[in-house]
Amino acid sequence: MIQAAELALAMLFTPIHILMFTLGIVMGLFLGVLPGIDAVFGLAVLLPFCLVIDPTAALPLILGMASITFTSGPIPSILIGAPGTAGSTATIVDGHPMAKRGEAGKAMGAAFTASLIGGLFGALVLTVSVPIFRPLVLMFGSPEFLAMSILGISLVSVLCGGYPLRGVVSAGLGMLISLIGQDPILGVERWSFGVPYLLQKVSIITVALGFFALAEIVDLAIKRTRISVSHSSAGKWDGMRETLKHKKLVLSSSAIGALVGFMPGLGAAVACWIAYAWALIVSKPRSGFGKGDIRGVIAPEAADNASVGGALIPTIAFGIPGGTLMALMLSAFWMMGMKPGPELLTKNLHLVYLIIWTIALSNILGAALCFLFTDYVAKLATVRIEILAPVVIMLIYGGGLVTTMNIGDIIVVVVFCILGWGMKQLDWPRPPLLLGFILGPLIERFYFASTMVYGYKWVTRPGVLVIFALTAICLWVGLRIQRKEAEVQSTGGAES
Repeated sequence: MIQAAELALAMLFTPIHILMFTLGIVMGLFLGVLPGIDAVFGLAVLLPFCLVIDPTAALPLILGMASITFTSGPIPSILIGAPGTAGSTATIVDGHPMAKRGEAGKAMGAAFTASLIGGLFGALVLTVSVPIFRPLVLMFGSPEFLAMSILGISLVSVLCGGYPLRGVVSAGLGMLISLIGQDPILGVERWSFGVPYLLQKVSIITVALGFFALAEIVDLAIKRTRISVSHSSAGKWDGMRETLKHKKLVLSSSAIGALVGFMPGLGAAVACWIAYAWALIVSKPRSGFGKGDIRGVIAPEAADNASVGGALIPTIAFGIPGGTLMALMLSAFWMMGMKPGPELLTKNLHLVYLIIWTIALSNILGAALCFLFTDYVAKLATVRIEILAPVVIMLIYGGGLVTTMNIGDIIVVVVFCILGWGMKQLDWPRPPLLLGFILGPLIERFYFASTMVYGYKWVTRPGVLVIFALTAICLWVGLRIQRKEAEVQSTGGAES
């Protein structure tokens, strides 16, 4: 194993591999910054090159691009409230309010540091966990995945914001919207109203762009203000120090990201929200969440990057992709003649270590580059809205069109912009709706599979009972903390 690791590292530092690695890093940085265009798009573009490039050169190219996209993804989330990647949607909740306060540099410094630690944690987990996690992945079935999905949506909907009932309604609305289109199991149409566009399901990126990004820009335009009136050039180092100060939160969120990434069907989009819910539970005080609490940036970004290493475990060891990105990655492996499973873990072990080294080094280099340009990027937050709005709206519409190149994407962006702006004005929590939209199809699929195989006895499986017990405990603790904070705030308000 040591010889394979040394061979992979030496291979990575040859001229052709350095060139491919650098190209992947640069491409990933730009893709992450563009709203709605993520690693899936980049990998789809690079797939044809896997047929003509040597596998040892193609791996640094595609993995360097995919890994670094998660590091630069929080930049648009923080600056304009538009998710650079699906895994940075949770970062908007607290990152964008920080930018409005003139703390864009601090938020990005925290995001890059947490991303670096999370990415290295994911690479470490990938190194040690392939033989360890094999029995675990065989133990987990659709009932356990269903229970995990319920855990995530329950925590975020109840604990996000000060109104649990509003959170539950918001999450339920998101799940209902996710059901629009063709039933993936029975094939029947649902709420499509004869519109062909609605049959193919609405993209999460399109929804997020309208629900958060365009809604924020419209709000700023109505108020005729900037994202922020001030900018602190020293903020990125403050953000780094704040992240290192919350070591337990960073490491626990990284562990959550790796674990959720490891579970097929969940991925970074779910990992970031579960980590955000975890931050809500363990953090005191909690009143600042949703208003620009740096812990709400640290947790999802650590989980986001760690999920890549976790997702590669079932992909490499068992040929089970955890999501769209890993499905494309698996396709790339097959195109390069790499067969996941025992052959890759024995005869081609050096390729596994090449993957690990690429992930680790791309996170280090990517974070360094992001830190280098943070001061310049953060100044965008102080640009007048009359100048910024047309550019951002063009990027939002462009990002929305990338998914299907259909005018329906633009209509969806506008509809969700109206919904998102209205919910913001009425003080209804928006994150639960987005999470409900993400988890709705997964909950439906896992529920159908569970009842078909186990009937209603799936609820008595040990793994399901443990996850449900954990859900109940977390909700009880979280609601108690929320109630105490409300009492403290009301007491303080009465005294003043």
